[in-house]
Amino acid sequence: MQTLEQHLQIAISYIESGQYEEGLEKLKTVLKQADDPLTYEIALLYLDWGMSEEAYKLLKHLHSRHPGDSSYALSLSEAAIDLDLEDEAIDSLTDIHPLDANYLSAQVLLADLYQAQGLEEAAEQRLLQALKTSPDEPILSFALAEFYAQIGRVSEAIELYKKVLHTEVLEHENIPLKLAEVLSLRGQFEEALIYYNKGIEKGVTLDGLFGYAVTAMQAGKPQTAITQLEKLKELDPSYSSLYPILADAYEEEGAVTEAIEALTIGVRQDEHNERLKIRLAKALIKAGEPKKAIEQITELLEEDSEHVEALKLLVEIYREENDYEAIIKLFQPMEDLEDPVLTWYYSNALYQDDQLEEAFPIYESVCPYFSEDPDFLKEFGEISWEMGNRTLAITTLEKAVSLTQDQELIEFLERLYEQEDNNF
Repeated sequence: MQTLEQHLQIAISYIESGQYEEGLEKLKTVLKQADDPLTYEIALLYLDWGMSEEAYKLLKHLHSRHPGDSSYALSLSEAAIDLDLEDEAIDSLTDIHPLDANYLSAQVLLADLYQAQGLEEAAEQRLLQALKTSPDEPILSFALAEFYAQIGRVSEAIELYKKVLHTEVLEHENIPLKLAEVLSLRGQFEEALIYYNKGIEKGVTLDGLFGYAVTAMQAGKPQTAITQLEKLKELDPSYSSLYPILADAYEEEGAVTEAIEALTIGVRQDEHNERLKIRLAKALIKAGEPKKAIEQITELLEEDSEHVEALKLLVEIYREENDYEAIIKLFQPMEDLEDPVLTWYYSNALYQDDQLEEAFPIYESVCPYFSEDPDFLKEFGEISWEMGNRTLAITTLEKAVSLTQDQELIEFLERLYEQEDNNF
């Protein structure tokens, strides 16, 4: 005859093999005859499987029967947290006595709760008080390091991570990788790379590889970044954040073709990622392939016709090619250009196309945005002169000269002064 423990193992086997209904029904049968320790074991299984409501009901019952048992209180608080019952969790945890074996675990969990509620000072005090009680407890030092890392106090986090770096009880934690992250945040890139290397040797993670690469770029080591990002791409090609950094690294190495290939793969992986499409277009421009860049931007604009960065990039290509008709054609269907730079580009295209009467009021409308931009002021001054508004033209060009001291512009302005004098 099978024991309850054996029935429990059969239920677990059902669930682990995907036969969830059979397994859960078997568990219910076991629970009808289970004593408190076996009920607790099942409650912990429910917690592991994310069945927080079922776990909570069992643990609530066990805690009421054994109010002094801290193991039940600790597990009950975990289930309560999963169910957003933070106040009840806090009550359960604060009842655990300082001399209890689970006291330190309770303080760590309380600190997490307080931090989640935005009570950072209370969270810190819980951990510091616990550490004062047990100064040689590495789990507390580690918890405090994690807390400081999360709230951006990286100096304290670095000190504590280093303190527990070689602690056996924390062997399951990749502390070198965590230390590398906070060292990088503090700008200690070279030292961070040492610990990233150790952390990746201990256990590869996608975010670890990405952080390693970003730090390598900040340290001026693009080849190291390429190595780590290629590993990341192989492990998870859908990790779209890697592609812009990988392209930057290849470009640093002068490998423009490889940069374009990386970005093309990225766009293929994440076809709705606008940032990647813009980055690919810029790489194509740098590679001297404006037509392909235009194709890329046009595809993006088909999805979002008012994407400002895409429009600016497309206009910059047309301006480089002196294709002002294309710019006019692009903007004419748009009733209202809210972006001042795009509006300036449009007015400039009209001006270059000799459509002065259409261009002048548009220049006027954006003048307040560019009152300190000598290039804009030069254009506005020139069109003002051609439109016969000579006082405005001279005033505007004088402002441009005061900002840039451009000799050619100074000479042009002097010729305008002469023309004005000759008119009197």
